[in-house]
This record gives sequence, structure tokens and C-alpha cells, in this order.
Amino acid sequence: MAKNSITLEDRLRKGDKQALEEVYVQYKRTFLSFFGSRTEGNVDLEDLYQDSVIALYQNFVLKNLQLKKGSLKTYLFAIGKNKLAASFKEKYTPLRQELGFAETFFEIDETQLSIEQKKLIQGYIKLGEKCKEILRLYYYRGLTDKEIVEQTEYKDENTSKSNRSRCLKKLKTLIHGGTK
Repeated sequence: MAKNSITLEDRLRKGDKQALEEVYVQYKRTFLSFFGSRTEGNVDLEDLYQDSVIALYQNFVLKNLQLKKGSLKTYLFAIGKNKLAASFKEKYTPLRQELGFAETFFEIDETQLSIEQKKLIQGYIKLGEKCKEILRLYYYRGLTDKEIVEQTEYKDENTSKSNRSRCLKKLKTLIHGGTK
């Protein structure tokens, strides 16, 4: 780690508000650019950034955090990623449950689902088990193709990727009734 980041970390641990402001200004543009290119337009990136910086600061002040690996920037981005994942999890929990990712499969009020969500569910249910598995591993659990290969019978990452692509295409066809 650079000497500046160690000094900044020490200052953060001491509750230095100026250090907090330096972190906020230093990483804001990169953070917003990074997450902006990876999220939908309905995510408030400013709020995500502010919440992430506050969490970082609190971890240094309250928990006397000592970074053993990585940098302040890496840690801040990890917080952002976790906060974003948590917000998506909250938003999509009913749909996930409906798709069979929870034991409360039949407890979802279908009147709250959009037409698109209902079509997605119906299409997903019609898929074969192999397709359901790879789509669940990739989109729900967020595994990479390499991780999928390690957990399944696929021979390599290219096979995983091509099967996922084929299954996604099949799902789209089922959703759109063969029109796409």
C-alpha cells in the first residue's frame, strides 16, 4: 500500500473528518463511473456512494479497521458492491421466491407481479433442469463461468457460457412465445 493511504487510514481510525472528506472527493468520480456502467438507471448512485463512504468511515472509527490486503479504494468498492447486492436482493426477493429459490414458493401474491414477471416465471418453469441450474447459478448466485465449471459437470468455461447463452435464448423464446 502507498504511504498516503496508510496515513489516510490512520486519520480515519482517529475520526478525522478531513480524512473522510478526502476519501469522499478522491474516489467519487471513479466509484460513480464504475457502478454506473454496471447498474440500471433506477439505482441512485449518489446515495450508494454516500452510504458506502459512511460505512467505510464507521468501520474505521468504530471497529478500528486495519486493512491487511488491498487499498482504501478496493475496500470502498467492495462496500458499494455489497450494498448494491443487498438492495437488489430486497427488490427481487418476491420474484426469486416465486422462481423456487426459497421454500415459500406458494406464499407469493401473484397480483403484485407485473405481466413480465409472470411471463418470466412461466417460461422459467418450462425450462429443463440443466437450464434452470445454470441460469440460477449465474444470475441468482452471481457465479462466474469458472465457478460454475467447478460446481457442475461442464468441461470448461466456454461450454458453460455457450450453454447459458442457449438457455437464455430458450427462455426468451418461451417468454415471447416464439416471436424473438
